[in-house]
Amino acid sequence: MNVARLRILFVAGLGLGYVLGARAGRARYEQIREKADEAWNDPRVVKARDEATQFVKDKAPVVAEAAKDAAAKTAEAAKDAAAKTAETVKDVAGKTAEATKDLASKTAEATKDVAGKTAETTKNVADKVTGAATDARDKVTDTVGDVQKRVSDTADEIRDDIEERSDKALRTAAERRDDALAPLDDDEDEPTR
Repeated sequence: MNVARLRILFVAGLGLGYVLGARAGRARYEQIREKADEAWNDPRVVKARDEATQFVKDKAPVVAEAAKDAAAKTAEAAKDAAAKTAETVKDVAGKTAEATKDLASKTAEATKDVAGKTAETTKNVADKVTGAATDARDKVTDTVGDVQKRVSDTADEIRDDIEERSDKALRTAAERRDDALAPLDDDEDEPTR
């Protein structure tokens, strides 16, 4: 629950408690209700409500555009990550093919030269293939991690921007409401004749 909503609930609770606990009873309740109706229908309050509504309507496209931009950035980041991953896989496949060719060549030579060297050569080639596969796995893992971080950072930026704009709109509306209600508070302080 955000702070503005808590404030509104608190003020509503105070008002309700006052009305229910007032010693003056029904007459005071009617007087408060009439003042509240007058305040609600006061041209300044109506104007402030209309301005706040228009402000929210005006800012809705901005928020939508920010969300659209963030989605585009996320899609672009995913596309870049996919391209990098495909490039890495292609590179690894090429290296694996080279390593496999090397292995076959060395195995054939070793078999022809000395039977004892075959096992050692095969082990060396297997180590190279394992190393190349490990390197490829590490590169793919790093790329996926980078993409996840970019997506997460972009989502955080969008969420923070939307929250900041919402809070600002609420603060502005609350300030305008307070400004509009200030004259009414002054009226209640004057003695009645």
